[in-house]
Amino acid sequence: MDFYLQMGHGMKAMTLELIKSWSGGTAILSPRHMTLEQMTRASSEIHDLGGRVFVDPQFYVPRTSESKLHEHAFWPEQFSTFTFFTGGGIDNLVDCLIDDYFLALNLDAFIIPSLLCSEPTADWDAINRAILTSVSRRQLDTRRYFTLCLTAELIKDEQKIHDLIEVVEDYPVDGFYIIPEHPSDQYLIEDVQWLTNLLDLVAGLKVLGKEVIVGYSNHQLLLLSLAKTDGLCAGSWLKTRVFPTADFDEKERDNEGGRKTTWYYCPQALSEYQVPFLTNAYHSGLLDILKPPATFDGGYASILFQGASPDTVYFREREAFQHYLHSLKKQCEDLHFQSFDEAKAGLKLLFETANDLSVYMRNQGVRGKYREFSNVADDTLASIDAFDGRRGLIYQVQWQTL
Repeated sequence: MDFYLQMGHGMKAMTLELIKSWSGGTAILSPRHMTLEQMTRASSEIHDLGGRVFVDPQFYVPRTSESKLHEHAFWPEQFSTFTFFTGGGIDNLVDCLIDDYFLALNLDAFIIPSLLCSEPTADWDAINRAILTSVSRRQLDTRRYFTLCLTAELIKDEQKIHDLIEVVEDYPVDGFYIIPEHPSDQYLIEDVQWLTNLLDLVAGLKVLGKEVIVGYSNHQLLLLSLAKTDGLCAGSWLKTRVFPTADFDEKERDNEGGRKTTWYYCPQALSEYQVPFLTNAYHSGLLDILKPPATFDGGYASILFQGASPDTVYFREREAFQHYLHSLKKQCEDLHFQSFDEAKAGLKLLFETANDLSVYMRNQGVRGKYREFSNVADDTLASIDAFDGRRGLIYQVQWQTL
């Protein structure tokens, strides 16, 4: 499974550093956080480092009050659903995205915009087909990914997931870029139906022969490698790991970064800990248990494990973010299995080990609060068995061709 950097607030310098250290990588630029001029510079610099660049148009809610989106030339000044998609509005949007963004920035794939979906109705499908018809006017020699931005309530409904797969099965695209809204804005998901149905959606699209990239994700969704998801996207702040629906539908109610708190990601525990709790671990002689394995250590968090108490060292948010993203990339790369049964066993071992470690640390006074994996271990593990019941047989047979 590949890893993509979901660009958010203040991520450019960090992205350049990571792509340089990785000798490659893919960044998905956000018009909500960057002007076209800033995107142009970022795209050039990323390409110079051997990276790839996509742009997510973020056209999920055309009537958004988010002023930064309205500054982009492709965003309509006035929006009426009927006239926009039956008149020339959609052609203007598509042409601008292709000419001023895709071609001008030398992008490596084209993400096709679509609207936030709460139910795969005939009207929603008709809008999508109008968008696809407009895109087809242009001969794009690149991979095309259709956006599926989905509400949490849709994802929790198994029948709607099946209806959605049926609606999009003949869309003339190479793949799908899924933006899944988390239930109740949870960071880690305590909802086995949401997890199982998202797995089922990915599987339904993969069986159609499509690539699937899942945006606005975090480490819990390493689970999606069970359905052979092609790519997982995440960024620094939570708003690049949990889709911030309200920011597109209402005026912003808080700052971009959110609460300024530094978290250390422990990849073997699939949990994040604040520095005071790392200090507890240090005084209990347990800190080294949380040290990342050598294969995950990019040096960003090494200062925490050099013998001093964590509350006495300078572990900044920047290093915390870089460590998280570097570790998640390595975890994505490691999740390559030769069969469905191997994938199921490997993921169960990953999640059970993480649960055992996070429970042990919690019992020693080292807690991860809402970022502690033990809070969601049962839901995550149960979704593996539920998915096996739904898709296991076909995945056992078709694993090598998916």
